[in-house]
Amino acid sequence: MLLVGVLAVWLVKPIGNPCPDLARLPLGATAKSSPSFSPPLTRTCTYTAAAGVQVRASYVPWLDWIVLVLLAAVVGGGARMLAPGEGAPRAARAERAPKPERAPREEWRPKPEPTPKPERAPRAERAPQPERAPKPERAPRAKPPAGREAGERDDADRERARRERAERARRGS
Repeated sequence: MLLVGVLAVWLVKPIGNPCPDLARLPLGATAKSSPSFSPPLTRTCTYTAAAGVQVRASYVPWLDWIVLVLLAAVVGGGARMLAPGEGAPRAARAERAPKPERAPREEWRPKPEPTPKPERAPRAERAPQPERAPKPERAPRAKPPAGREAGERDDADRERARRERAERARRGS
């Protein structure tokens, strides 16, 4: 469908305006459209002015190609919907007869018996562990100095802690 449409637009007559530049010429000018082979799929318009001057211009009929592609897509989609093949809608596929079930195998083979696993040797008993001494209890936390809420630090405490961390990092590197 698409190939026939392309050949018709190129070799016979375009769908739209065969010579789009005719409106730019003065009154009384005429135009004639013909297929062009250099480059292919283009058309050549020969414009003749009232004074007898002829001018040629090539153009690609883009609008015609777009219309042909859309038309071919619609026709192809319709054909695919109507065809009873793999592209058919699901409802049409559901109406087909189900595939016949396989015939059972005639030869019967018994499944091989699993190989027995070797028995494990008994584990050796562990030696008794000496009892550990209980951990000493931690010392209670120091209470914050008077005038401060629990857990708050002032700027001097923060700065001192930052310096201590930086010093430890330098020593550790």
